[in-house]
Amino acid sequence: MKIMLIYPLPQLTRKPGSHWLPLGLSFIAAALQKEGHRVSIFDRFATAATVGPDREKINSLMLKKLQEFKPDLVGFNTTTPQIYDTAECATLVRREHSGLIIAGGHHVTALPELTLRRIPELNGVIQGEGELALTRLAGGADPLTLPGVWWKDGDTIAGSPPEQVTDLDNLPFPALDLLDMNFYTRPGRAVIKAHHLSAMSLITSRGCLKKCDFCTESMTYGQGVRLHSSEYVLEWISRLITEYPIKGFYFLDNNFLVDRERAAAICEKLITTGLHRKIKFAIQTGVSCIDPEIVKLLKKAGCILLEMGIETSSQAQLDSVHKGTTVGMNRQALEMCRRAGLAAHAYLMQGFKGETMSDLERHLNWLKKAGSHFTVALSMLQLYPGTRLYQKYGNSFFEENPWTEEAVTAYYQQDHLSAVSPAERTKWHKKYFKAVARRRNRLAILRHNPPTLILRLLLGKIWRLLPITIIF
Repeated sequence: MKIMLIYPLPQLTRKPGSHWLPLGLSFIAAALQKEGHRVSIFDRFATAATVGPDREKINSLMLKKLQEFKPDLVGFNTTTPQIYDTAECATLVRREHSGLIIAGGHHVTALPELTLRRIPELNGVIQGEGELALTRLAGGADPLTLPGVWWKDGDTIAGSPPEQVTDLDNLPFPALDLLDMNFYTRPGRAVIKAHHLSAMSLITSRGCLKKCDFCTESMTYGQGVRLHSSEYVLEWISRLITEYPIKGFYFLDNNFLVDRERAAAICEKLITTGLHRKIKFAIQTGVSCIDPEIVKLLKKAGCILLEMGIETSSQAQLDSVHKGTTVGMNRQALEMCRRAGLAAHAYLMQGFKGETMSDLERHLNWLKKAGSHFTVALSMLQLYPGTRLYQKYGNSFFEENPWTEEAVTAYYQQDHLSAVSPAERTKWHKKYFKAVARRRNRLAILRHNPPTLILRLLLGKIWRLLPITIIF
């Protein structure tokens, strides 16, 4: 069977820079290829890096690819903030394609039946992980008998709970050759924050032991955590540094240190094989997993950045979303990184229920007192379908409103829970937080990059700003 997979396009105002790989689709593509199917990926996001954020041009290129490849099945990856893009693309594809059209990803996992009713061009959707269900479907299995598949037959929709991949090491390495790797390996500071280098993302585990009210991780991957072995991870890394001109990796695992023994084994293997001298890496982890010994080992193995979800300096707010951490644990984790000389990045949130301007001021004061040795990113607490937060406060938005770009974008621009007005928040962010975050980021860039590179980047930026026309 010939299968075309499509990755969505977010809202963009300019060409995107280096970014994390769409590993979910490339893992699925590899699993399909292993079963003898021909697969193509049309990456709408990476295409924007070539032609710019011109949706009509990207749509045209997608349809051209569809006409040339002539797939038997088209599959869409969905995310809730871009579900309007999937709906629009499904309409366009259906005009040219009479075969099967399905969708998978976070959004359809949360709302499988509703997705099939709202996007009538779809034949079915896949909940949870896609490898098992899609390979079986492509192999000719009856969709009504497949775990995780919801299928539409006229007005009737039926489905069953998803099935997990029990042994992740049985999965082939992702089919990265189907992606624009010139784009995804382009040097920049987006993959490993503040470090300007060519880096790729990896995901070597699935799932999370936490049950935060705002997170979709456990919804898509199911309960518990499954891990690729350290042997699988090292072989993957060895292949990638041979095939691509990269200098770093970013482990997208929800918590790289969730299994301390495996994490230590990966670090030790990086050291004993000498890979720690060839490659640098960054990880995401929970603050409860950090201690001086593991931080020291991470740094020795080539780790240059440790990212963690601090979320807020308020214990009441942490408890309100069942984060399972304390303000003291957050402070200690950041301090351990500082003492070890390991760069840290803190993800922070705003928009908690009942939040006031006084809360924002307290968070800013905490940030200033915590020191300038770590960088920060501040985002709104969002309500994603399938999460406890959406069930409590989402007001059935996606069940009762159209899935248009205007409606979905407006929904994710709202401040759903706090008592701070949008005007007050914007003013505070521009006047106070943005300056603090920018200063930290600039200091980090100076710390973590060679002076010659910083000078070259600065001269390049100045050159782009100069209104000079060169005539030959």
